[in-house]
Amino acid sequence: MNANNYNTRDINIQLQESVGAVYGKISKFGSNFFKMITDPSAAIGGGDVKTFDGQVAGHGGILQLPNGSLVKGSTEVELNFYKAVKDCNLQLKKFMPECYNFDPEFKQIEEQYLSGKGGCYINMQNLLANYHNPNVIDIKLGTKLYDDNADEMKKQKMIAMANNTTSAATGIQLSALQIFDKPEQRIKKIGKTYGKMLTVENLPHALLRFFYNITEPVYKNSVYSNEEELDKTFLNREPSNYTVGFFKAILAQIYELRDAVYNSHTRIVGSSLCIIYETIEVAREVERRCQNPNEYVYPFSVHLIDFAHSTFVDPSLGEDQSFMTGLNNIIVDKYLK
Repeated sequence: MNANNYNTRDINIQLQESVGAVYGKISKFGSNFFKMITDPSAAIGGGDVKTFDGQVAGHGGILQLPNGSLVKGSTEVELNFYKAVKDCNLQLKKFMPECYNFDPEFKQIEEQYLSGKGGCYINMQNLLANYHNPNVIDIKLGTKLYDDNADEMKKQKMIAMANNTTSAATGIQLSALQIFDKPEQRIKKIGKTYGKMLTVENLPHALLRFFYNITEPVYKNSVYSNEEELDKTFLNREPSNYTVGFFKAILAQIYELRDAVYNSHTRIVGSSLCIIYETIEVAREVERRCQNPNEYVYPFSVHLIDFAHSTFVDPSLGEDQSFMTGLNNIIVDKYLK
C-alpha cells in the first residue's frame, strides 16, 4: 500500500478503539504487568532471560531474550501503530525499532516465554546490538505530553511537567544520556534529573555537549551544574572537522525523520528521539574516511521510540505541531556555522 493513499480513517478507528480497551486490559493483567516492571524475571521466561542493561530512560522492566531481541510490556495501541506503519510501508518505519510480534517466529517466542503470563507485550529489536561501546541520548519530543484520552488529573500533571521543564517552550526534554568514558573504560549514565534542570538557554549547550563527545572527552568528571562553566570548558573552541562531518550526517538523518513524520499524518505523544553513536578511535576513523571518503559511513543511528500514545489522523488536520516543534528545534546546525 502506498504511503500517500493509505486509509488513515480505518487505521485511526482501529487505534482509537484500542485506546478505550487499554486501561481495561491493564486492569486485567495488572499484577503481571507491574510484577514485570518491578521484578522482570518473575514475570517472563526463565534462567536464559536477563534484564536488559542498556536501557537509558523509561520505566524499566525490559528483558533480553537469548536471541538478542527485547521484550517489554506494551499496549494494543502501540502494537497497532507498529502494524499500521509496517503494513503501509511508511517512511517512518525506517526510524522505528523492528517489531517482531507480526512475524511467524513470534508464536514460538510467545509459547516459550509468554505462555500463561497474560498481558500485552512487544518483542522488538535491540538497537544497541551492533554497537560495542555505545553512546546514547534519549530526547522526549513534543510540547504536549498527554494524549486526548488522558483524564483531567493526568493532563494537569503533564502540563505542569512541560511547563517546569524545557518541553513546553521547545518541545524538547533531555531524558537521559549514556556515555562511554574511554579513559576509565566504563559507561556513565546521566539520568532525567539533569534534563529537568536544564533551561531554554542552556539546552542547546547540553545537546552539543553530547555531540562534541564524539571526539572530545567532555564528560571527564561529573555533570556540570553550571552551564557557564561548560561554555568555558569546550564550547569556545572549534570542533574538529571530523566532528562537524559526523554531526552533519546525524542532522541529515533527522531532516529525513522530520519528513517521515510529516508525511505519516500522525499524532505522536510521549515518544523519544534516540541517537546512538559508537565510541571511536578518532585517528583511525579519520584515516578510514580519508582512504574511502565516498564510502565512509559514520558509526551512528537515529531512531524514534515508544508509541504507546501514537495515532493516525486525517491528512486534512495538518502536521503534528507539538511533535514537529521538538524535531525542528533539534536541528541546530546553526551552531556549526
